[in-house]
Amino acid sequence: MLRTLLRSVRPALRRAGGDGARVGELLARASAALEDGRYADAEAALLEARALDPGGTDALSLLGKLYMRRTQFDAALEYFDEAHAHGGDRAPLHANRAGALLALGRYAEALAAARRAAALEPDSFVRAADVLFVLHQDPGVTPAEMLSAHQGVAARFLDCLPQLSIPRSRFDDPGRRLRIGYVSGDFRDHAVAFFIEPLLAQRDRAAFEVHCYQTMRKADARTARWRALADAWHDVTDASDDALAQAIFDHRIDILVDLAGLTRGGRTPALARRPAPVQVSYLGYLGTTGSRAFDYRITDALADPPGESDRWHSERLLRMPRTQWCFAPWDGMPAPAERAGGADAPIVFGSFNRLTKLHPPLLGLWARLLQRVPGSVLWMLDVPSDEARAALLAPFRAAGVAESRIVTFPRQLRADYWETVRGADVALDPFPYNGGATTCECLWLGVPVVTKAGALGFARSGASILGNAGLPELVAASDAQYLDVAAGLAADRPRLRALQRGLRERLRASPLLDAAGFMRELEAAYRDIWRRACAAQGRPG
Repeated sequence: MLRTLLRSVRPALRRAGGDGARVGELLARASAALEDGRYADAEAALLEARALDPGGTDALSLLGKLYMRRTQFDAALEYFDEAHAHGGDRAPLHANRAGALLALGRYAEALAAARRAAALEPDSFVRAADVLFVLHQDPGVTPAEMLSAHQGVAARFLDCLPQLSIPRSRFDDPGRRLRIGYVSGDFRDHAVAFFIEPLLAQRDRAAFEVHCYQTMRKADARTARWRALADAWHDVTDASDDALAQAIFDHRIDILVDLAGLTRGGRTPALARRPAPVQVSYLGYLGTTGSRAFDYRITDALADPPGESDRWHSERLLRMPRTQWCFAPWDGMPAPAERAGGADAPIVFGSFNRLTKLHPPLLGLWARLLQRVPGSVLWMLDVPSDEARAALLAPFRAAGVAESRIVTFPRQLRADYWETVRGADVALDPFPYNGGATTCECLWLGVPVVTKAGALGFARSGASILGNAGLPELVAASDAQYLDVAAGLAADRPRLRALQRGLRERLRASPLLDAAGFMRELEAAYRDIWRRACAAQGRPG
């Protein structure tokens, strides 16, 4: 990340004159501070650089990135717009705008900006993948359109790459100890981290050797813990695609599991070179990659029902016997709240997912829910500014719902976030892009979640989690049923309180927290797909 930021300021470093040299020095200082999380230092340097060079796109772009980090997306967009006004029709400037527009839930504009960036840099896989990321958030995209878009990107950037040749001798012993490689930029405090722990802590060390490939330099205490649990740890942040593919090949990885997919921090072009005999997509990208580079995608029958989801994937779906999710609650998560309010206390609905998952039709549905449940309120987290709040309130105002019934919170530290969540009565899952870690956190904190199941895996995470928690009655198939389920919980206070009190124990007893059982099932799946690979090479097991 730091190198990318420094590359972005090089035009300023090359400017002539004393002010130009000073601007370049300030931008380099700001880039380093931004990378280290010293936001006040970064802002001071950037504001001075802007004063010296008011139309400089580098300072404006970095100010936008700073405010994105602070989740002040409206301010970020203003800086990105100003950079675009001064800098013209350039791909990085459009890409910056796309990120801010998406964070504000302005999908059509975000998609247009992402597509313009991709058109200006037609040879950039990152720009093309950014378009796919926006498509996942768009409620109007069909499964066929999603598959077609992914296959188009894969054909242009992935499936055309030269592939490494795996020696047939690698397949001689289907029963030997296997080397599993996990590739991720999220070996740190991240939503995916709730599900990474069992992969390392609960594995069968006698049968499997685990290598982790860390693709982003960000690290914390969790990184250190997982590094100690792995057999081998490889920081490949700065490795080229060719070098990473060669390293995986040289490590003789048998089954390579990509935990990032086509997201920032993912290394799909390296994996497309086929450095491992069997390659699997799991966890970080809940849909098809569109690429022939991946043999399987791990899922379950609730997230991807047999006979329905298969045709929308280029990969073969490897369905776990029970669940694709194995949730590891973090130490320090508080106990579910004791509900002191009486029968007439207002019902608190909560939206605890990121803002990019919310869109006007969904907000309009929530407005109808508040109308249906008199006195109820809606808490919405991660709302960065008054401007963002005003945009979110528009569908509620249109429905005649008083603004006082919508309570918004800025981004919170994790401990404060957990305290807020446990104070709600019912969590509302967004759709089409459901929550994953957020849903599990809510349930663990004693807050039931209402979801609507869609057609693809990322739109059925809620159905998978709630089904495995023994709560299929909280899964709706339509908008009307979604309203019925949420309003029904609010109307039956004794049932709601009993459900809240029992949620943590229900989760403990479910497949979602059976880490040992989950790993035996996952490792059996690994062994099975390895035997299939050996059989395909004429090496029957």
